[in-house]
Amino acid sequence: MDANYLVLCGMVWAQFGQEDAGRELIRALASSDEMMRVLARTLLERADGGSKELIGQALAEEEISVSMASLCGFEQGQSSKPRMGQQHAVPGGFGVSSGAFEA
Repeated sequence: MDANYLVLCGMVWAQFGQEDAGRELIRALASSDEMMRVLARTLLERADGGSKELIGQALAEEEISVSMASLCGFEQGQSSKPRMGQQHAVPGGFGVSSGAFEA
């Protein structure tokens, strides 16, 4: 995983709420490269709205640790509503399903 790909995932997650893009950011939190972990945390923090839910979901599914979730500003007990299946409008008038992003 490289920084350009991660930034692209962050943009897609922040702008369109594509869950697969957000999941790539979650996976990067466990990277052996500290810069990738910091970049992933930063991109998740900058994406308002769904990041807390996505982090909560990843924590519930044991994809990340409690300490990693707390580094991302997630507090246990917060809601972790899934975003799957939502439709999002993208430039050009196309509707994109949350599962449509493939890396």
